Amino acid sequence: MEAEALTPGQAARRDVWDPAERRATRERLRADMRRRHLLGPRQRSALDGLVHALKPRSMDPSFPARVLLAYDLGSARRPAAAVVAVGEPATATHMTWQVSGMGVFVHTAMWGSVREAGQLWAAQRAAGAADPCVVSWLGYHPPGPWGALAGRHALRGGARLALHLAGWFEYRERLAAGRGAALGARPGAGRGDGPGAAPAPVPAAGAALPVHTAVEAHSYGTLVAARALQILQRRTPPRSVDALVVSGAVGLPRDLAGHPELLGLTADQVYFALTRSDYLSWLGTRLSGRRPWRKATRLKIAADEALDLAAAVGHNTSRFRPDAGFLHRGRGYRDVGTASLYRIARATAGLAVD
Repeated sequence: MEAEALTPGQAARRDVWDPAERRATRERLRADMRRRHLLGPRQRSALDGLVHALKPRSMDPSFPARVLLAYDLGSARRPAAAVVAVGEPATATHMTWQVSGMGVFVHTAMWGSVREAGQLWAAQRAAGAADPCVVSWLGYHPPGPWGALAGRHALRGGARLALHLAGWFEYRERLAAGRGAALGARPGAGRGDGPGAAPAPVPAAGAALPVHTAVEAHSYGTLVAARALQILQRRTPPRSVDALVVSGAVGLPRDLAGHPELLGLTADQVYFALTRSDYLSWLGTRLSGRRPWRKATRLKIAADEALDLAAAVGHNTSRFRPDAGFLHRGRGYRDVGTASLYRIARATAGLAVD
């Protein structure tokens, strides 16, 4: 039996947090593995990258299990989409959505994208986050260099990201309501076990769990994230994350420039990272006619000898390749051992960045 084919829009509308849906997604992946020989080359590459990223031993053994939330293998004309969580969303104290930029596809960069999410997870844990979860979100069609100058991909991608973010908030509220009902029904629940003990407070239905939610985006993904947060503010009720961290940004749409409140944020909740050698960010902003990110906290990402942290070089998120030659010297924004990853982790976890 062939697996069900979904468009990215259909995949985005599904409730990826529902346990039954998550089981169905895993079964669909197994069915796709059985029919791998029938898939096209790009679909096979996407499937292989996704399966490899989910294997327990394919990455640093300190990383937690990866959770497949949603995927679509695409077609000959439409690229694949995938959403993978590093850590367990149901128990997370910190949830971070990681959005990548131009040219980052499931069929070429799935394993690397999930590894970057794992590296951020580890950095958040080292910073003091109790039980973080980082979602590697490759849920849109990323543009190439010339397409990055337009905003069409950001609008479409932002709409899909907003659906998944809204689903996350609703999932938190369902968990809070379920736990509150269970607590209220438990015999003798309260402050103390003796007769006449005051009953424990029961969370009201719809009350949000205390989970720090952030979005971390790079390059063209910063535009996708901005549009998603703007869309969330237009919902009823409006939804807001606790922090937005952008690196290597290629500008901000004119209608949003200077107005973080349109994203449901204050300037203190927006963080900006940019290397001195990131010329693609500079070109993308100027050639597109977009505005720079101004109302944001600039992260210090230069080399820090006191913390034994290196500076990031250029525009990429991951550059470090031991013994790869002159052109691959240096590290990217999300590489282990960089001041940028150190401070991005602290910012997304709601901790002091200096």
